[in-house]
Amino acid sequence: MNHSLARQVSSLGLLVDGWFDEVIEPYPEVALDWLASVLDHLVAGFKVPIPYVYPTPQGRVRAGWVTPSWDVIADIDLTTHAVDVFACRAVTYEIHEKRLQLEAPGAEAQLGRFVAGHTR
Repeated sequence: MNHSLARQVSSLGLLVDGWFDEVIEPYPEVALDWLASVLDHLVAGFKVPIPYVYPTPQGRVRAGWVTPSWDVIADIDLTTHAVDVFACRAVTYEIHEKRLQLEAPGAEAQLGRFVAGHTR
C-alpha cells in the first residue's frame, strides 16, 4: 500500500468518540481496513492519483481528487459500503455522478473507471 494513503486512512483511526459532536463515534478499525483496501486497489489498479482522504460530520469518509479539469469526490459510507461519487468540471460546472454499492459485483471496477476517466 502507498505510504501516504496508508497514513491518511490510519489517521482517521485517531479520531476519538465525539470528535465532531457528541453523536459521532470513532471509525471502527475493520471499516478503516476495508477503506484502505478499496482505495489502494483503486490507486494501483486504475493508476489514479492518491486521493486526499478526510472524515465528514456525518460519519462517512470522503476521498477527493483535484485535477486542472475536474474535481472528483467519493463520499463513502463505511457501514453500508455505499459510495456516491461526483465529478465537476472546473470551467463549465458540468457534473457527473454515480451511486454504487461496493459489495455488488463489478462496483469497484465501475468506481475505478469513473475516477480514472475524470482524473487523467
